[in-house]
Amino acid sequence: MNTRNIDNLGLVKQIWNREAAINRLGGNEGLLNRIVEMFLAQITQKQQALQKAVNDQDIEGVRFTSHSMKGVSGDVGADAIREKASSIENKAKRDDLTEIAQDMQELDSLIEQTIAVMQS
Repeated sequence: MNTRNIDNLGLVKQIWNREAAINRLGGNEGLLNRIVEMFLAQITQKQQALQKAVNDQDIEGVRFTSHSMKGVSGDVGADAIREKASSIENKAKRDDLTEIAQDMQELDSLIEQTIAVMQS
């Protein structure tokens, strides 16, 4: 296996840690598939709600929505989204949204990548 393949596999694992998710579910692939379907149905709604909270400068809405996004992402093994949502939540807890535009761009990209990996 060459370095490019290793790097690509590492990125996919960071985006969606499918193995860890399936292990948490006792190896039940059918259950994982149902949870992934629910995640895919919810994540864009949460993304839109978070963007609305950011646009409205609603710091409590940012905190609450990013916390919720962190939870559903963790359930399905979407580690990169979970980590970014956690970072946004922690900044909102400190009333620090100075980098929120950059954070949202990164989160949007991670969501797009995660959806693509999960649907492939």
